[in-house]
Amino acid sequence: MKIDLPDNSIIAEKETAHNEQLFLELKELYCLLEHEVSLINPRCNKCGMCGNFGVYDHVLYASSVEVDYVTKNVSVPDFDISRDVCPFLKNDLCSIRDFRMLSCRAFYCDERHKNETQSIHEKYHRLIKALYNKYHLEWEYSPFLPQLKRFKSNTLKNGNIILPPDI
Repeated sequence: MKIDLPDNSIIAEKETAHNEQLFLELKELYCLLEHEVSLINPRCNKCGMCGNFGVYDHVLYASSVEVDYVTKNVSVPDFDISRDVCPFLKNDLCSIRDFRMLSCRAFYCDERHKNETQSIHEKYHRLIKALYNKYHLEWEYSPFLPQLKRFKSNTLKNGNIILPPDI
C-alpha cells in the first residue's frame, strides 16, 4: 500500500495563509485597542519610560504571536539583553510604533489613566488569548526581550543577515 504524503510546499502555503489570517486578526484587535485608548487620550511624555525596562523596574511581556508579528514586519537590530532596554527604543520613542505589542500599546507614562489603560490591556489580552484558541496554538506569554533574543539567535544561526531598521 502506497501512502501519498502531502507536498511540503502545500503545507508551507497553508501555514503562510494561516499566519497571514492570524496576523490580520491581530492587527484588527490592535486597531480596536487604539480606538479605545484614543477615547481616554493619555499622553506620551516622550521620556523613554516604556522601553527602559531596567531603569523603571518593569518587564515587558508579550505573546509569541505578537513577537512573531513584530519580527515578520521589522528588522531586529543587534542588542545586548543585559542592558534591559528595548532595541526599538530610539531617542526615547518607539521606532516600530505600527507593529508594537499589546503591552506597548496600552502602557502610558501618564499616571492619570493607569486604571483605564490597565482595563484595556486586560480586555485585549483576553482577546489575543482567544486567537490562540481559535488557531489551536499553544499559549506562550513571557518576557519580550528573551523571546526577541531567541529569534535573533535563531536567525543568525540560519545564516540570515538582518539589518537594523532605518531611523
